[in-house]
Amino acid sequence: MAPIPFADNFLAGSLLTLLMPVLLLSAIAVWYVLSIKRIPKDTPRSSASLPTPDVLAAAEPDDAPAADPPATAS
Repeated sequence: MAPIPFADNFLAGSLLTLLMPVLLLSAIAVWYVLSIKRIPKDTPRSSASLPTPDVLAAAEPDDAPAADPPATAS
């Protein structure tokens, strides 16, 4: 089977070697910038923080049964 004559001379091979990674990096950078622009401005920086006390109070009713203590092995 004959090799495919794609970039069979030095100039074409060297240009592909230089341009393909640069174009891939540029495409990733453009995608990243566009995806960052789509994030709403009111999105909190971290969602690892606890909710405010009024949210906690609204989520848990006052008459909720207390959790059973863990069983002890004796």
